[in-house]
Amino acid sequence: MAAAAGGRFTAARRLPSYRLRRRVWLIGPFALYGLLRIPSFLEPHWYTDEAGYVTTARALLQGKVLYAQIWTNKPPLQIWTVAAVIQFLGTSEAALHVLTFLSGLLTLLAIAYTADRLLGRRRAVVALVLAAVMLGTPLLDAELILPESLLIAPMAWAGALVLTRVAAPETRRWPLWPVAVGALAAIGIAYQQTALADTCVFGLILATAGRASWRRAAVYSATVASLTAAWLIPAIVTAGGRVAYALVGFWVQFTEAQVQGAGQGGLQVPIPIRALFALVVLAMVVSGAWLRRRDRDISWALWVWAAVALLVPTVAGQPYPHYLLPSLAPTVLALSSLGRRLPAVAPSRRRLVRAGLIAATGLAFVGAAPTGLDWSPFFATSNHSLAAYYGGAFATLTRGQSLINYQDQFDYRVPEDSALAAWIKAHGLEGSTAVVWSADAWLYDLDDLQLLLPTPPIYNDEQLVGDDGSLVAKVADLDPAIVITEGSAKHAYPEINAVLNDGYTDVDGSGSEIVWLRNDLVASVMDPTGLG
Repeated sequence: MAAAAGGRFTAARRLPSYRLRRRVWLIGPFALYGLLRIPSFLEPHWYTDEAGYVTTARALLQGKVLYAQIWTNKPPLQIWTVAAVIQFLGTSEAALHVLTFLSGLLTLLAIAYTADRLLGRRRAVVALVLAAVMLGTPLLDAELILPESLLIAPMAWAGALVLTRVAAPETRRWPLWPVAVGALAAIGIAYQQTALADTCVFGLILATAGRASWRRAAVYSATVASLTAAWLIPAIVTAGGRVAYALVGFWVQFTEAQVQGAGQGGLQVPIPIRALFALVVLAMVVSGAWLRRRDRDISWALWVWAAVALLVPTVAGQPYPHYLLPSLAPTVLALSSLGRRLPAVAPSRRRLVRAGLIAATGLAFVGAAPTGLDWSPFFATSNHSLAAYYGGAFATLTRGQSLINYQDQFDYRVPEDSALAAWIKAHGLEGSTAVVWSADAWLYDLDDLQLLLPTPPIYNDEQLVGDDGSLVAKVADLDPAIVITEGSAKHAYPEINAVLNDGYTDVDGSGSEIVWLRNDLVASVMDPTGLG
């Protein structure tokens, strides 16, 4: 009996090894992803959007109410997530990038799960390698703790469940798996309102593909609606109309401003033209989904998903590479399905519809092209190139250059922020009330300065408070101990000079950044001994 027990124990112990051998094909793409992500843990505080999220999250941890006392133009889960990272890991850039690394890893797993079941092992490897390169490198800013970097994981898994389950028969009258899909889609919406596009396309696939039924669509829709209402209703109760402006109104104004600005330095495409373009693509997608609804091969839905996801950056028309992140999973899956042969007996209409869906995705991809890429992929001499990013990281890790020298190349404000932060600490001003008159809000966090305005970036404060002198009047009323200005922002919003000239003294500077100290504090701070 002991021998038999030992045999069972040995068999159980061997099971994980067997499973590991079945998944050895994952090692290469995942190792590539990990290798490409190493420099992300050496990055400094440099990206201004990250600064805004971190500063807002710190204010939330200090007890301020989101949308009412502090403001963001994103749904709350983005700030809640950053607050959780700060609470448990701190505000270092490496700590922030741990979370985006895990998000990318989960996204790769979802792509592997979907591709292996729909496209086969070889095509799954192709999809994984493509995704590993785009998520591992900084080309789409996937390493930064942005909403798009976090929502890609739940949306990729929502798509994976839809695509792999939609053709299977149900074992119960009211299926439960659409609840999981709806919950994941709701998580994506709670990170970024643009996830509504993916949410709608999942509903379209559920309503048309495979063994479509109204019950599946109803369960899915009810889950999304109830979980979204769970955070939206309390937000409206506490902040009222500010929520509608934050999540909708602000983006309408922002997009209009971007379109008007594009006419000065690039091709201007009016919003109605973009909307018409999007409607044409949507018409092609919906008609294609309807015509292919009875196909057992569900891979056509990959093109539907990819086309709709690409319409978001197409409509936005803004040069922010991270807008492309949510479309990455469906796009690499769709591209990996190219070359699959249809059965010889497939009707010509099926072939035509397939070509139409591919064309719709191609049009959406062309429309999204102005979004561009971050970090030039060419071996340029610029500091903002992949050669500098990876070459500098290698030199730093092999002690060929200092970490400080590597980090200073990311943005001209990095060394300026460091110098000013050191001066503020040296003079005992940490934790002071402050207004950072800049798009760069990292100094709030580097010196634990107290945020007084509704939001960190000064250009958003101007939208919220008013550009008719209201913002400057509010700063004067707040009477902060410190005002920190940055050259470009001071030039763009020169009204701050009235406050500075009336009650502040220039006490320190680094490059374009200047620390202004309130006049009544200058003597005690600059000469704490009182000896003059």
